Amino acid sequence: MDTKQIEFDAVTAMHMPLNERVLDRLADILLASDEILDMLSSGRRIPDDNAHDVERSVRSVFDQVNDLMKKMSD
Repeated sequence: MDTKQIEFDAVTAMHMPLNERVLDRLADILLASDEILDMLSSGRRIPDDNAHDVERSVRSVFDQVNDLMKKMSD
């Protein structure tokens, strides 16, 4: 992303309603959580108790953010 695009994004974001900006950031969290879950599920060659704990926690974050986004977009 070049400097002009970053400046444009920053200016555009300031004009977006707060609700839309929050939903945009929540979507980023949702995407990152989904990517982490994919990494964990595809990278399991050796069972690891920590991986299960991380997966449970990330799935919880994913579900909470998803529910919050549904509430905010109604």
